[in-house]
Amino acid sequence: MNSKDFVINWQEIANSWDNFVEDSPQGTIFAKIDFINALGVPFQIITVYFRQKIVAGTVILFSQDGKTLPAPFPFTPYQGLLLADNSTKPDHKRNSEEFLILTWFIEQLLDKFEKISLAHSWQLQDIRPFQWYNYHTHEKRKFEVQLRYTGILKLTKFDSFDFYLSSIRAVRRQEMRKAINNKLSIKVSDNIDILDKLHREVLARQGIENTEKESYFLKAIAQKSLAKGFGILKICYLDAIPVSAILFLFDRKRGYYMFAGNHPEYRESGGSTFLLLDLIEECFKRKLQEVDFVGVNSPNRGDYKLSFNPEIKPYFVTDLNANLNLYQ
Repeated sequence: MNSKDFVINWQEIANSWDNFVEDSPQGTIFAKIDFINALGVPFQIITVYFRQKIVAGTVILFSQDGKTLPAPFPFTPYQGLLLADNSTKPDHKRNSEEFLILTWFIEQLLDKFEKISLAHSWQLQDIRPFQWYNYHTHEKRKFEVQLRYTGILKLTKFDSFDFYLSSIRAVRRQEMRKAINNKLSIKVSDNIDILDKLHREVLARQGIENTEKESYFLKAIAQKSLAKGFGILKICYLDAIPVSAILFLFDRKRGYYMFAGNHPEYRESGGSTFLLLDLIEECFKRKLQEVDFVGVNSPNRGDYKLSFNPEIKPYFVTDLNANLNLYQ
């Protein structure tokens, strides 16, 4: 493989991109066209071709005045560099080729954009092309690399949902039984307003201000995902009272624990755990490979998610600004 044979496409077409995302190890629902359209901001899909095949790509989001936006964008944990599936190649060959592709791709992006900020899927573990950018020229700009974590539940490790239940923290099984004893019920819904209201309640209880901008993105993503069939909203009720609501997103590989909200007066009902386990069971029924808990980066919320037995996976945000120099 020679970088002289690489060709960059600055405006990839939607169908080719979505097919590439589905096959890429780094591909997630957050890189798919329907999800990106829900964000309501200008974007550009850029790909690298080698011998008429896409070998890498990314999505760049822009402000209305044409400036590249910092990553991660609200409610969009991963929009970084994606690579073609090279899993059949020996590790030494795959590593060297992917390093070459990413290094060349980064250089092309920085020739065009003054600032570049990307939030990469946990499946992109080799970030040396970012760390080594301008490595031998200390006076020039360098990438800042931020480490974050998510939880990935590998459904393929379990023969059934019941077998999976035996692996989670005991208190979660107790909460599930409590919800059943309390005669809580779960229904599929399209009532996004309930989700938004209960989500606001959670943030208010944590002392976090929920801005109108955040509510806009929550509703936009929920509405698009339900309309296009890549999301499901379920609500847990005590009689007619909605005590918990969760939106999951889906692609062919996994389910994503996207938004959740709970009624403050019914926190002890077991409804939130009952509902989340129901949606994990939904992923088993859909024969998906994984559930992504979409971040375990705060103490309380992270501990709750990890009690459902996912593996902790690191992922990276790489940021190069116009005036960023880590050696100053």
